[in-house]
Amino acid sequence: MTTENDLDDPQTETYSIPNLGGILTKGDIYKKGKFDYSQWAKTAQRIRENAPNWYFALEPSPEGGFVWKAPDGTGYLMGFFQNVITGIRLPLYPYAVTVRNNNTVKFNEITANDIQNSHRRCLCACACYSFGDAFELWARVEVKGDEEENAPPTKEPGTDRTHTKPNQKLEPVSKQAESNPPITTEARESITDQLKELMQTNPDKAKEIAASFIKEFKVPKLTGFITEARHGEFLSHAISKIADD
Repeated sequence: MTTENDLDDPQTETYSIPNLGGILTKGDIYKKGKFDYSQWAKTAQRIRENAPNWYFALEPSPEGGFVWKAPDGTGYLMGFFQNVITGIRLPLYPYAVTVRNNNTVKFNEITANDIQNSHRRCLCACACYSFGDAFELWARVEVKGDEEENAPPTKEPGTDRTHTKPNQKLEPVSKQAESNPPITTEARESITDQLKELMQTNPDKAKEIAASFIKEFKVPKLTGFITEARHGEFLSHAISKIADD
């Protein structure tokens, strides 16, 4: 039954925008040069876990395609998040198509690889703009530690048991012998497949990763020596770093 009070105070649906600020941990970060980064894949996973139903997309340009032409003849993307259930769409976020050292690219020289890499970077920047995700990296705010950081220290200063970021110094193998778990068959096969694909698309980088693996773990070769979880983590971070470059 509808009352006069119901008519005077109609119900309205309200929606809230997820706030992802403060959920970034040190385990999500790796260092490249002097700056801290969070891999695009971890950004996407944080969004899936903490902002369900929100998905990132690119706005098509007036000329067609997804690259917009800037006044100076370079290109940029227009990213946004949209809730696939409610249909709510957040404001557009412009992001320049760049290559190494953040150099912009002339519109007619932009490659598919440039678009792919800029799409991932736009995802991360737009997630910060829309949800506050990883704002600490831009604001240079201290990031909270992972739970394991509260455990009693069992390592030398400046070292770690496994790689949490590229080029990180590990403890001597002798100190890790009893605590290094073996890599799972599924993880080893996944890493091997990625290395094979990289050998086809970028053999120089694949050989560089193999050489760094051999040097890091003091083994005669890569094939047949991916036996521990730390080996998989090392290779996974190395491959991800190439994808982020």
